[in-house]
Amino acid sequence: MYFCYADDSGANDARTLTGLLVPEDGWNDLLHCWLEGRRALEDTWAVPKNYELHANELIKGRGRPCPTPEQNNAFSRPARRAAHDLMMRHLARCESLRVMTVAGRTAQVPTIYQSFVNHLETWALRQDTRVVILYDGQAGPHDTGSLTPAQAQEAWQQAVRNAKPYRDHHRGLPLASRRVLEDPIMQDSRFSQFIQAADMVGYAAFHHLVGKHPDIWPKLTPARGMSKAYRRLSDHWLEDHGDEGIVWTDDQHGA
Repeated sequence: MYFCYADDSGANDARTLTGLLVPEDGWNDLLHCWLEGRRALEDTWAVPKNYELHANELIKGRGRPCPTPEQNNAFSRPARRAAHDLMMRHLARCESLRVMTVAGRTAQVPTIYQSFVNHLETWALRQDTRVVILYDGQAGPHDTGSLTPAQAQEAWQQAVRNAKPYRDHHRGLPLASRRVLEDPIMQDSRFSQFIQAADMVGYAAFHHLVGKHPDIWPKLTPARGMSKAYRRLSDHWLEDHGDEGIVWTDDQHGA
């Protein structure tokens, strides 16, 4: 069985969704590789291991993750790109890791998610395995102490409603043959190292596509270094599944 940590990216009327697939017996190795990267990140630029890595903020120079003003000033944009690349290199050390991105010309993330699940179903059938998806999103309120009982109940109900489009597609899969098991498990990226990893890889995959398809994103300039960072995971792209680990939901473009 595989765990799939997934996050979406994109802009305008085209979106992507990236999944990091790790078999159950490779989970410890993936965590070890990622945490080794986090330790190197802290040793080099003083970014704490528990600081949430969000690729868009990291690459664009937003936020001040370091403990002191001097360290934050040293954590310049070139340093941030190097930090992103460092984390990609550490992910690539996990031999059992597999990476897949689905892209499509739509602004609707649930539409991309449906295609993503369908492709995972096909892949898992070929591999004779099963997959559980952990997706970026809030499962409910994290601190109900400051809420009234009515506010806490509404927050939980809102989280359930937000997950409905994704949950419905899982439940629409043929029961006798489905390979994607259970409902999607929503995990807040603040508390999940692997959702943060999916965000970092997904950001690189998206900007890799921006550079290859200026017709789709004519007003966007790809972030420097992201295509190189994405290619560091080339040995982990799903075999026989799209070009460069990327599958389009239509036939208008190849990745």
